[in-house]
Amino acid sequence: MLEKIDTSKYIPVVLCAGFGSRLKPLTQYLPKVICPILDTPVAFLSIEIFLQAGFEKVHCNTHYLAYETQKELTSTAIKKGYDPARIIFWHEENILETGGGISRIFHSLINEDPANSNKDLIVVSGDIAAQFPLENMLFKWEIKSSEELALMCTKELNYFRKDATWVSKDLKYVLGFGENFQSNEEKTPRIFTTHQIISHKILINSPIEKKSSIDLFFRKILHNNYKIAHMEFPKNNYWFDIGTPKQYFECIKYFNSKNNSEDNKLIINYSENIPNNLKGLIEKFAKENPNYTFYEELLNQKIIICFRDINIVDRSMFIPLNLVENSETDNSFIIYITKK
Repeated sequence: MLEKIDTSKYIPVVLCAGFGSRLKPLTQYLPKVICPILDTPVAFLSIEIFLQAGFEKVHCNTHYLAYETQKELTSTAIKKGYDPARIIFWHEENILETGGGISRIFHSLINEDPANSNKDLIVVSGDIAAQFPLENMLFKWEIKSSEELALMCTKELNYFRKDATWVSKDLKYVLGFGENFQSNEEKTPRIFTTHQIISHKILINSPIEKKSSIDLFFRKILHNNYKIAHMEFPKNNYWFDIGTPKQYFECIKYFNSKNNSEDNKLIINYSENIPNNLKGLIEKFAKENPNYTFYEELLNQKIIICFRDINIVDRSMFIPLNLVENSETDNSFIIYITKK
């Protein structure tokens, strides 16, 4: 709970509209933002940070597999004892990218209540598992200068990236973006962790259009000679981009270790709901292959997902997702069906 900060001055947003194409075939059925980390969808990790801090509402945009996203996040809220009405979903028929999605939520809330026009947005990406420094971000924002219209968190960059965020050598301000950025000021390239605060002063004049937040807000701030405050993401806080099976598995292993679980035991991740199209494929496979066996010694380094609401066989089964699909796609993902 943030006791010294008036949370009503802010609008928290968790972005949940992306496709997660690098996690296919899993993300053909599960949106990346609800891929489970042990027993929690990745986006809910960020939602819960806001809820525990005392924010009355958390806003999420949706697009790809929106029904599955909303259902899983709502089910998880109920399971963890939160009122699911505290999560507000904003569906995008046509995806607006990060900037457009943020701008759309802000302007929609102003239409509901003009008083929202004076509120700043705290925005995080739902597909990043991170212990983001919410309290420190807000404390820094509360004492900002009038020239600062946004705050961005970054972390050290250990390899070349075309999308680097360039920060002043003293780590006070963000200076620019991308591999072609030029400046006479001493600077260092870093990774934008996707955790940010955006002033209502820039949002109020930003249209709802399909652009990234960097193009719609941050470049505009710098172009108009205003400043973007910088915060270094704490080195001891966890941060995982689960964009590939390898990164996803590393994230799962980290959380499993924090639960004091043994490394040599299978790590099973649980999802509350199974998408209907995947359920049909699993039922078909189980019916046609009643004696199928996938040996446990082959499960190391695999991402195992169990759906709590499906019991279709009289024994437990581990089934590679690519076999369920009858395809030659990535075999990193295993569906675990429990006994009736």
